[in-house]
Order: sequence, then structure tokens, then C-alpha cells
Amino acid sequence: MARLGWKPDGFSCTSVLTSCGSLEALENGRQVHAYTIKANLEYDDFVKNGLIDMYAKCGSLTDARRVFDVMAHHNVVSFNAMIEGYSREEKMNEALDLFREMRLRLFPPSLLTFVSLIGASAASFTLELSKQIHSLIMKYGVSLDVFAGSALIDVYSKCSCIRDARLVFEEINEKDIVVWNAMFFGYTQQLENEEALKLYLELQLSRQRPNEFTFAALITATSNLASLQHGQQFHNQVIKMGVDCDPFVINSLVDMYAKCGSMEEAHKTFTSTFLRDVVCWNSMISTYAQHGEAGEALQMFELMIKEGIKPNYVTFVGVLSACSHTGRVEDGLHHFESMVHFGIEPGTEHYACIVSLLGRAGKLSEAKEFIEKMPIKPAAVVWRSLLSACRVAGNVDLGRYAAEMAISIDPTDSGSYILLSNIFASKDMWADVKRLREIMEFNGVLKESGSSRIELNKDVHAFIARDSAF
Repeated sequence: MARLGWKPDGFSCTSVLTSCGSLEALENGRQVHAYTIKANLEYDDFVKNGLIDMYAKCGSLTDARRVFDVMAHHNVVSFNAMIEGYSREEKMNEALDLFREMRLRLFPPSLLTFVSLIGASAASFTLELSKQIHSLIMKYGVSLDVFAGSALIDVYSKCSCIRDARLVFEEINEKDIVVWNAMFFGYTQQLENEEALKLYLELQLSRQRPNEFTFAALITATSNLASLQHGQQFHNQVIKMGVDCDPFVINSLVDMYAKCGSMEEAHKTFTSTFLRDVVCWNSMISTYAQHGEAGEALQMFELMIKEGIKPNYVTFVGVLSACSHTGRVEDGLHHFESMVHFGIEPGTEHYACIVSLLGRAGKLSEAKEFIEKMPIKPAAVVWRSLLSACRVAGNVDLGRYAAEMAISIDPTDSGSYILLSNIFASKDMWADVKRLREIMEFNGVLKESGSSRIELNKDVHAFIARDSAF
């Protein structure tokens, strides 16, 4: 356009800025910004809103706020662009401050305003804030469309308010597949797996067509239930619909077959696709680790490196778990020390794996010393790993110390009490067992009841310990 001698006006610049924002092309956006200054278009409201939106989508919030602050006349669009930028970067306080200013200046918030705020509250798991935003949506009479509805379902699900999520779901009249998927993932996140399968029956009666994300959620539900029959049925459906090569679906299928104990099918599914991302590799490594096949897990890790896939945080959790389960101390320590070469900082799960590795090898003193030298504050799970090793070794003194440390960090977790109680019981220290039970009762700590599931006549039935069939 410029080469033909035409001078782009404000509308042209706004369109280009929108494209730059969508592509996150910050440098190109800056060049357009420079042109608007040169062409004296920077005071155009459309251009300014376009600049705010572009900088926000490119993650340059400082530049976006600078443009926003110099605007002589703000409007709902400029506020929304800035609030959305803060929300995307999970800067909740800044987004709320701007929303407060917006209301004080009597700008009526739009649906986009609320969707941005709900997204930020979902990321920060702030339930009360989400409820307040939901109340404001109703107060302003904003119609609950699929965007706001799916965002509310997501935030209520993440905050363990699955009933509220379902109420929002029922409130939406015209549900698209995104809303249905939000509800499916909500159920799987809260382990309401049977409800997810029941909801799928409703979806089949609707006019909506399931997509790859739908099946990823449903296969995850069958994985949590360890229901191989349901998992195979969904596998057949994804093949019929042509989404069996989708990475999300593949990862879910590999995990499902592994949790159902069908290692052969898990491996067959893994090798059947060429679109293997790091999540897919992690699923196989973790699968072999959980089944005690450390050799295959480490071989899979080496193959992953050869294919140019960069391991991540979860990869090393699987690798270290594999070494821990089979007592490969040297391999485990080697891989732990190699994490820094991949730019990964060890976290709580990795330290817990090493403690478990040393403990299973009978090196309890080394495990205790390893914990005490950790560069981060040990979490309760790290001390519980040592406590578990002490239970196997029958080391009362070190077990008592590890339990005290774990309980001081997380006094409500029953695992530490039970493990220590088992150590006392194995040594016939019944007075200590009784005292520990009294402490549990005093602290209001309840042992989670054991449960199991069986599948009968295509229905999954759950049983709690000491339940009866009659």
C-alpha cells in the first residue's frame, strides 16, 4: 500500500495492529506505532485502543499502560483492552484496580470485561472474587453467553464448587461444545467421573458434536475409573471421528490404558502416532515407572532425547520415580544432577523421589542428610518419603523424627500419623500407638476410608470400607 503511494489512515493502522497482536509480533507493532506518530495519527481513539490491545497481547504491559495513561478520553474498549492484558498475565491486582477505576468513572462494564476478570480469578483460584464477579454480571443484566458461561464453569470447577458450575451450565440456553467441554473437564478435575459419563449421554441427545477435547476429558474420566471397557468404547469413537491422532487424545489414551493395566495397548497407541509431544513421552515414561519397569522407562527417556524432545519438570519426576521403585541409586542421582543441564530447577517432587530412592536402598542417614541440605524448604511429602522408608526398615527413632517434621508442616494429613502408627505397631509399642491415635482425634485428623469400584452390567459401583451389599 505504501509502495503505491497510498498513506495508511487510522483504520488501516488499527487493522495492522490487530494482526500484530494476534501474531504477537511486537517489533512490527512498534514500527506501526512509530508510523502513527510520524503521520500524526497517535491521537486517534481507534489507533490508541489498537495500540493498547497490541502491546497487551504481546506481553508488553508497560508500553500498553503508557499508551493508556496518555489517552485524553478513555472508553470501554480501552479499559477492556488493558484489563484483558493484565488478566492474561495473571496480574489480578492491577486488573481489579483498573476495573474499580472504570466503575468510579461510570463506564458500564461489558461482557468482555467480566470474561477477562473471571479468567484471571480462575487462574488464581479466588472463589470469593469469582462469586462477586458473577453477582455483578447478574446485577448489570449482562446476558450469560458461552464465553462468560464457560469461564464461570471453569473457575467454579477449579475452586471445587462443582455444583455451582453445573448450575451455571444449566443456566446457559444455547450451549456450544466449549461450554460442554468446560463441564466435562470440571467433573474430571474433581474426580466426578461418573457424572462426566452421564453428561456425555446428554450431549449425544443434543445438537452439538463432540471434538477432540471432549474425548480427552472423557477418556481421562474412564482412566480415573480404571474402566477399560468405557475407554475402549471412546477409543473406537475417536477413530470413527478421525481425531485419534490428536496429541491430547493420544496422551489420554496412553494414560487410560496404562492405568487399566493394559501396557501392550498403551505402547501400541504410543507408537501409532508420529505427533508425539513431551506430554505423550511423559505418559509412557510415567507408565513404565508406575509398573516397576525402570529399564523401559529409562530407555524411553534416552529415545526421547535422541528424537530432540526436550524433557520438562514432569519428565524427570517419571525418570526419578522409575529409579526409586527399582533401587537404581546411581542412575537416579545421575539424572537428578543432570536436570540443570536442561534448564530445570529441581522441585519438591524430585527431592521426594531422591529421598525415597535413598530410603529404599537402606541409606536412611544419607536421605536425612539430603533433606537437611535441600536449597528449598522441605515439604511434608519429602519427610513422609523418609518416614515411609523408616517403616520398611523398622527405624523407630528416625521415623519418629521424620513424622514430627511432616506433621509440623502439614498437621491435617493422616498419612504421617498412620505411617508412624504402623512403625510403633510393628515393634509392639501399643502405648505409643494409642497416644498417637488420641493426638489424631484431638487434631481432628480423619483417616480416609479405603474404597474400591467394580463394573457390573455396564454400571460402575463404588464401595467404602465396611460397606455391605444389603
